[in-house]
Amino acid sequence: MKYASSNVRSWAGLVIRIALAAVWTWAAWSKIGNPRQFVQAVRAYDATPEWLSKGIGYGLPVLELSLAVLLIAGLITRYAAVVSAALFIVFLIGISQAAIRGIKLECGCFGGGGQSSTTSYTLDILRDVGLLILAAYLIRWPLTRFSADEAIIKSEMVPGLSVKQSKSEKNLRRYRSAMAAAEVELKHKQRYIAAGTAVAVLLVSLTAIGVQGGRAKIATTVNTANATTSTGVTVGNPQSPVTVDLYEDPQCPICNQLEQSGLSTDLAAKVKATTIKVNYHVMSFLDSASNGNNYSSRAANALYCAADVSPDAFVKLHDIMYGKTAGKDNQPAENSNGVPDSTLIAWGKQAGITSANFSTCVTSNQHKGLVAGVTDAASKAKVTGTPTVFVNGTRIGSTTAVPTVAEIDQAIASALSHAKSTAAPAPTPSATASGSAAATTGAASTTAKKTATPSPSKK
Repeated sequence: MKYASSNVRSWAGLVIRIALAAVWTWAAWSKIGNPRQFVQAVRAYDATPEWLSKGIGYGLPVLELSLAVLLIAGLITRYAAVVSAALFIVFLIGISQAAIRGIKLECGCFGGGGQSSTTSYTLDILRDVGLLILAAYLIRWPLTRFSADEAIIKSEMVPGLSVKQSKSEKNLRRYRSAMAAAEVELKHKQRYIAAGTAVAVLLVSLTAIGVQGGRAKIATTVNTANATTSTGVTVGNPQSPVTVDLYEDPQCPICNQLEQSGLSTDLAAKVKATTIKVNYHVMSFLDSASNGNNYSSRAANALYCAADVSPDAFVKLHDIMYGKTAGKDNQPAENSNGVPDSTLIAWGKQAGITSANFSTCVTSNQHKGLVAGVTDAASKAKVTGTPTVFVNGTRIGSTTAVPTVAEIDQAIASALSHAKSTAAPAPTPSATASGSAAATTGAASTTAKKTATPSPSKK
């Protein structure tokens, strides 16, 4: 068997192979360390059921890493390129449907993900189209320099005949027979290697789903007396007829605008009147918007530390974070350095929190697990951005439109009206009186009958 390959194509294929391997390595490495965050990024596309979102979130990074290994080694290059191309097509479909639906997201291709105000789908699409073209090249010309595929082919090559040997018909027949046998053996070897490698990659990916799922699991021990992953911090009378679920991120500028437009004052008045209770779900997905300062998660932790003191302390610190000092927003501007822990502690003192435990809780990031749990629970509830508001389980506004205070008020009023109309009616005074009279009459009649019954005579 004679080995032949275009010199230019095989060298170009080597460059493309290494380039794609580098892309897959980068993509896998940026996501594999935080499986929970990547699952949240997948959920944000709102295009897959929960079981599939978890499967993708936990398994895809390992599949990407496996593709990187195969491409670096140049082993079953065509198959690796086919899978790569299929993934790029899936990515393109996901990004395109999000753009068409008006959902603003980071793609999450290289870590991160979720809602973003600086989305550039055009660049994401162009990048994936370019990568798809590179994968198509390897599908068409998979044989490249310095590859395991090349070594496997060479291992089955049959030495050629010399000029003298080729003059013998007997030698030619032996040579052709050896070539045919080598071709068959090569095909069998390639099939066995491809099948074995595919099974190995599948098993590794399935194992990774289990391992990553275990790493992403959040223990129920992160819940506290005044805060849980499912309800956040509940403020108000638990028996109130209307429940408002408010999802916020301390770094979210739109949350800041909504709070300063009167939401805090409005909700506080209704809580005082016991017409509503508010579940504050303080989540963290905007750490990337604080220049690595992780203000989003640290501020959320501080709020849950305040909730340890009391729900009222939580509300006071919450209002300070979304308030102003000397006419300037306390909330750090998006994509700027977040405030240090010392400022969070100072805000706690301003809220009337004097406990030393609060300071320790803030500096030790004590409720890191609770913050992660609330964020994950919000993701499961299809909360892809903040602020998001639910009134008695009904979302106010849409995924692309932030509700106003007036819309929230209207929803609360409607929910109150519905609660009153479905409540069991109290008995009317006349009916109560009639019932009492009937009961009295019945009792008197029974007494009379008992009196009229003669006693048995004694003999």
